[in-house]
Amino acid sequence: MIKHRIVFAGCGGIAFRWLNHITKRDDCEILAIADKNLASAKEYCKKYDIKCNLYDNVKEAMEKENGNLLIDLTYVTAHCEIVTSALKAGYDVFGEKPMAVSVEQVNEMLKTVKETGKRYFVMQNRRSIDQVKKIKEVLRSGILGEPAYICGEIFVPADLNSIRNTFEYPQLQDNNIHSFDLARYLLDAKPLSVHYHSFRPKGSKYAGDSACDAVFEFDNDVTYSFRGYNGAEGCLTSWDNVWRIMCEKGSVTWDGEGDAVYEYSDKAGDIYNGIPYKRGIIKKPEVVRDQHDMALEDMFDALETGRTPSTDCTDNVYSIAMVLASVKSIKENRKVCIKVNENYPYLILE
Repeated sequence: MIKHRIVFAGCGGIAFRWLNHITKRDDCEILAIADKNLASAKEYCKKYDIKCNLYDNVKEAMEKENGNLLIDLTYVTAHCEIVTSALKAGYDVFGEKPMAVSVEQVNEMLKTVKETGKRYFVMQNRRSIDQVKKIKEVLRSGILGEPAYICGEIFVPADLNSIRNTFEYPQLQDNNIHSFDLARYLLDAKPLSVHYHSFRPKGSKYAGDSACDAVFEFDNDVTYSFRGYNGAEGCLTSWDNVWRIMCEKGSVTWDGEGDAVYEYSDKAGDIYNGIPYKRGIIKKPEVVRDQHDMALEDMFDALETGRTPSTDCTDNVYSIAMVLASVKSIKENRKVCIKVNENYPYLILE
């Protein structure tokens, strides 16, 4: 039985991740694909043997097709207009991160969700990484005590073919939301403030600031220190960051790729009394499932059952808030406070 009649918008480099999953589901039918580059849309249709209508305008596709789910993989600069139009037209929406490029857009999108009663989920695939879930289980178990301080860093090569190259802050305005969202997810915490220092290192291939040092404060009294550079040469990290989470009785570290390691003591300071820390290893699974597959399974299940997934826009607002507050912090060279309300305006940066 076809439950999800899909208008698929955007045929960029990430589209295959979504199509790999959607085209294998018996409950999905792609009614139309919309992209300004019709040649790209035709290529995807050929690759996945999709027989559907093609449009170079998303709104036209939504108006002419009897769909109920929009997949929004367009550039972030178009998300607000496309998502709000889809919601008003009676579509639920699954979309790529980041939600939007301004506080005003975020508030308009959340306002439209509430007014229409439709659903809007934002892809945060890193939450579905097996190692991430297991690290979170260790943190929740309490054996390390309460989290106190979390550090993340990412040093990856430049990608001049992506939309990042058009941004004033190419790392912050695109990829960093993955890092920020993971920190929130691991800690079950909400951001309160940020002081963000952005800069362009010598030799950077980007015109904009591609590196940073940032400090966030969360509502559980945990400080999150983040640093990174899109455009690093050599000694690169995983795109999933290098993590260190320090707790009251121990710590956990993960290089973003392999096994994670944690050490703890039942009594703080035991190591100085000759009692070694207890050690645990979170092994990387032999078979690693695709992050997008697992994330999409969760999103479709949530849509069908009515439950709220962890990537619902009402939760993802805190992750995009960290990005937008960081931009404000750069421009005003100060600490910026984050406030999220239950009613409009939903997001306020002070």
